Amino acid sequence: MLKELYLIPVAIYIFSYIPLLFKKEKKMYKLFLSLIYTGFAVQTLIFFIFLSVKGLTVPVHIDRFVFFNAWILMFIVVLFGLFYKAEYILLYITPLVALNLLVGFFVPHIHIKPDILNTDRTILLTHIVLILIGDSFFALAFIVSLIYIFQERKIKSKKNLKILDINSGRGYNLELLDSINYQCLKIGFPFITLGIVMGIYLSGSLFRTFIIVKPIEIMSLITWLIYAVLLHERVAKGLRGKRAAIFSVAGFLLILFSLSFSFYLFPSFHGFE
Repeated sequence: MLKELYLIPVAIYIFSYIPLLFKKEKKMYKLFLSLIYTGFAVQTLIFFIFLSVKGLTVPVHIDRFVFFNAWILMFIVVLFGLFYKAEYILLYITPLVALNLLVGFFVPHIHIKPDILNTDRTILLTHIVLILIGDSFFALAFIVSLIYIFQERKIKSKKNLKILDINSGRGYNLELLDSINYQCLKIGFPFITLGIVMGIYLSGSLFRTFIIVKPIEIMSLITWLIYAVLLHERVAKGLRGKRAAIFSVAGFLLILFSLSFSFYLFPSFHGFE
């Protein structure tokens, strides 16, 4: 029954866009933000109710991973939006959060193999949390990068930017978008790195060897290399702007492919059955 409760914030998130369909003015924009924050408050309440009922034990089903990912993603976006005074990113990230919740609701019940649950419970939970937090930061970087690319094209073509920013009509600050992208990369990369290291350890425990090369490990390492190169280029060579945005988009698309590849095509290689 708890699983059905997540449809409530989904409905609120969808409903919040209705005012924007009629009038793109400041009052409607504020109403949109109020509804979004209300949806997040409800999502947070349901999330903690879920934790209080299920406890802090290792999640067994993929849908629990997805629900947690949706919450942490929205939490990060709300924080970044308030800190950078860039609440407009909620316009673009909220549909991804709602989709995440819907995926969690409809996803099949795939279980973690009992042997890995019995041997490395704490490390498994830490691995899951680190990966989901890192992926959430990269998801925000992905959305911000898309906004950057679209905004830059609009500026070069000298088209009206009002459709991009219904709050001011002036378009978005490219330097601010690039800064958010960079901060997401700096914060998310250590989480992903530690998560992958723990994942490799868990893989060795599950298969009793570190020699076997599994598809998910290859995909994870390729994704890690993309973000490692991007972080190096930004720190050492000052890579910014459109090229950095394209790297972020490519990296996150590879993350999505890796997750699909792991959970649906080769679940046994990731400790599921």
